Amino acid sequence: MQFTIYQIPLLLTSIISVALICLILNRKRVVGGKYLILFLTSVFIWSLSDFFDLLCTNLSDKLFWENVSYFGVATFGVFLLLFILEYTGKENYINRFIYLLFLIPVITIILVWTNEYHHLLRQTIYIETISGVLAFGKVYGIWFWILFFYNYCLILITFILVFYALNTPHYIYRKQGILFFIGIFLPWISNFIYVFRIMAFPIDMTSVSFIFTGLALFWGITREQLLDIVPTAYTAVFNEIPDGVIVLGGTNQIVDFNPAAELILNVKASNIRGKNFSELITEWKEMKDVFKSHVSEDYYRSTISNHDKYYDVIFKKIYSKKGLFVGQLIVLRDISKRIKMEIKLKESNKQIEDLNETLQVINKILRHDLLNKLTIMKTSLLLYEEKNDKLLFDKLNRSVDSGIDLIFRIRELESFLSSKGDLTNIDIRKTVEEISKNISIPINITGNANALADQALFSVLENIMRNAVIHSKTDRVDVDISSKDKSCQIKIADYGKGIPEPIKENIFEEGISFGDSKGSGLGLYIVKKTIERYGGSIVVEDNIPQGTIFTIKLKCLNN
Repeated sequence: MQFTIYQIPLLLTSIISVALICLILNRKRVVGGKYLILFLTSVFIWSLSDFFDLLCTNLSDKLFWENVSYFGVATFGVFLLLFILEYTGKENYINRFIYLLFLIPVITIILVWTNEYHHLLRQTIYIETISGVLAFGKVYGIWFWILFFYNYCLILITFILVFYALNTPHYIYRKQGILFFIGIFLPWISNFIYVFRIMAFPIDMTSVSFIFTGLALFWGITREQLLDIVPTAYTAVFNEIPDGVIVLGGTNQIVDFNPAAELILNVKASNIRGKNFSELITEWKEMKDVFKSHVSEDYYRSTISNHDKYYDVIFKKIYSKKGLFVGQLIVLRDISKRIKMEIKLKESNKQIEDLNETLQVINKILRHDLLNKLTIMKTSLLLYEEKNDKLLFDKLNRSVDSGIDLIFRIRELESFLSSKGDLTNIDIRKTVEEISKNISIPINITGNANALADQALFSVLENIMRNAVIHSKTDRVDVDISSKDKSCQIKIADYGKGIPEPIKENIFEEGISFGDSKGSGLGLYIVKKTIERYGGSIVVEDNIPQGTIFTIKLKCLNN
């Protein structure tokens, strides 16, 4: 037997491996725990076999422990890769390729125990003295180099997976990345030095270097939550956030980008990661303006739009524990539905206000105007019975006509309230021609256009023309229809007495009437409300030398 200083780290590695296995087994659920235990078992077998190898002094005993070590040598790379695959959330690859991964390790274990028949793993074996220690010497066979290349490929893949999985802005994952780098890189370099005899050692320094792997894992599990906060969880949570989240570095370079942000900005994170954020928002003016104008603020929140979408955007600066600026977080929440509902709600409130206003008018009419007319009618009827006066009968008749007219106006108002549907294409000339059939004076029509309106336009135009006949006492009406681009104009001119100057400005208010045959004062009020519903306008002016001109402007389709 021989005892060397190299046996101390080998024994410590074995003890640490067992301690880590027990630590993991005591945890109820550990991501990748099963494969980590198998990896640590491979490390334990490798390091303990090398410990006994150094202890032995004859070739046959050393050969036995060398062969035993291959249960760890051949499998540690596979178990490490399987652990990293599950740890980084790529466990779906495990079920597909797990049997293929073990093909070379199984062949290696068979070949190592039958090497004396084919010498594929070791061409020759011998005992040599290195630094005063009896060591197991060998000349590698072709299969050893196949295993060597295979294990190095597995470790390289592991490095790549760890790098991409832990390349996140969170300091916890950066620390985890450093621990994995130490735990994998040092044994890898030691193995390279030993295999190519860059420096001569009496034992494979890979198993000695596994002490750093054990210490790194122990520190990570107990101090850095290595098995509690895994990149799988970070990725799952980050990717499932319904809001768009963009993480910027200290120079506004894009560090991370979740799928929701990809949809909002219509880009792939892989294509823009590392680029400056300003390059991404060149076409989004509102975002660019907000980002530039509030760049110095630690926290800013605003509402911005892009095409037909609305977003609640938050800019928040990120600082290290020492108070140094390290980056910025941008959160985009799609609030389009809420904003559109608010717009609809405002429109509904406006409609309710208009409805309440109109109901007040109807209530006033029913309580006052119509009640007065019924009272006049009843009084006139009683007096007529007593005196049989024809004048009283005429007054009664006029009151009845006025009451009927009032009911018609209320019906028009009801039509205005109920007509809240889509506007359609209305032929203005055709509508005026229909109205002219019921008017006793000549109606001269020039021009034509198609307006965006509904059937209530008939009542609007008829009301204006009937007023010209009844109240202004005109002998003719001229209607001029014209259009330009997507706007049309209707001018209705009469040649009667005109509208008195004192009431001209208030002519469209409810209750305002004029002329010998005063009406309810609702006609022009309904006209204005209807025109406004179409998105148009109406104005009144004097006709020279006498009379009145009503000018209506409406939206129209191509004319």
